Amino acid sequence: MDEIEAGLIVRINPKRRVSFLLMARFPGGDGTTGHASRRVLGDYCPADAKDRVYVVAKGVSRLTLDAARQKAREWKAMIAEGVDPGKPEPEAEPEVEADTIASVFAEYLKRHVMKEGQKDGRGKPLAPLRSASEIQRIFDHYIFADLDGNERWRDRLIASIARRDVTKLLDTIQDASGATQSDAVLAQLSAMFNWHAARDDDFVSPIVRGMKRTKSSERKRKRILSDEEIRIFWRACETQGTFGAFCQSLLLTLQRREKLRLMHRDFLTPDGLWAIPTEDREKGNAEYIRLPPMVMQIVRKQPASPSAPYVFQGRLKGPINGFTKDKAALDAKMEELAGHPIPHWVLHDLRRTGKTLMIRSGVSPHVSERVMGHVIPGVEGVYDQYEYLAEKTAALRKLATLVARILNPKDNVVSMKPPVRSRSRTEKAGSDRAAAL
Repeated sequence: MDEIEAGLIVRINPKRRVSFLLMARFPGGDGTTGHASRRVLGDYCPADAKDRVYVVAKGVSRLTLDAARQKAREWKAMIAEGVDPGKPEPEAEPEVEADTIASVFAEYLKRHVMKEGQKDGRGKPLAPLRSASEIQRIFDHYIFADLDGNERWRDRLIASIARRDVTKLLDTIQDASGATQSDAVLAQLSAMFNWHAARDDDFVSPIVRGMKRTKSSERKRKRILSDEEIRIFWRACETQGTFGAFCQSLLLTLQRREKLRLMHRDFLTPDGLWAIPTEDREKGNAEYIRLPPMVMQIVRKQPASPSAPYVFQGRLKGPINGFTKDKAALDAKMEELAGHPIPHWVLHDLRRTGKTLMIRSGVSPHVSERVMGHVIPGVEGVYDQYEYLAEKTAALRKLATLVARILNPKDNVVSMKPPVRSRSRTEKAGSDRAAAL
């Protein structure tokens, strides 16, 4: 026992190891003081040890007498504060980077949208969401930054986004791009916020019910083109090149814009049978339709080459794309031909117009629905697996015939003159004999 520092003990074992120990009542883990016990401070090893070898255990501090006394004082001070000096200090938790909008979206895109590395119950890789490109576009052009490239929320902490921030963003988008685009941004933000809230203990989405700028009932369109508008539309399309041919085909096939845009020559036979590719997660698809002669005439007029595999080829290597300017040019041409403004219409209205014309031509609704590629609801959709190719072919021909009649109303005029009655053989023979006499 050291006479200078109370509680300091020197112990020498048979292997000539000299150890310093501290006798004290060390605090327990629950804050109480335990019984008196000894703990090793270190092994003795003087700084000037030359002739004698001192044994020092592995992992134990090398201490001189003065260093041992100093360490004993430090330990007793820690004990007085209720800290156990023999236990290592807990390692500081690594700092976690705060989640920003950009970092959360990167994880959301990888796991939820693109399904990277994920498989279904059969071990088959999951396909990305069909809206992946649209989701990326909305975040790039409306949330991370605006259309002019000015930064918005890219580096904002997701926890700092309040409801008023969302409202302000939606107001800005609505003023610049309309209420429909504002609702589209709200839908994507809400989806990402809900996904993140399910994975984070503290985050709560700031989006609540009632933040939409439009009502679904108001977004339902009923616009169809009248017969006169169809004639003006057709004439205007004939001046608009590939885009005009594309629009004419939209009216005559009833297919979705994206399906027709991606029509590949490898999926179209010379006699007009078009195999429409089915995508993962796709709800409905017409699968096979036979294009009527009127559409095939349009198709054959489109330039074809090994470097242009799409029927409606774009200016570059891909299919036709970017309809805003082309649609504006078509609208201007229609108004020029009409001599007055044409009520607003969108490309999807052609699909509705064609459906209406098909019913008008006598096609059954359940056949027209299959031409359009709609999902047949209920029990019928489950059990009726007939392909209806012949019926769909006849329906498209009826539609094309009606459109042709609308475009050429003179063909519908029937002459009211009485038909010239042909003479019978007896009358003809009698007249011949009279002439002979």
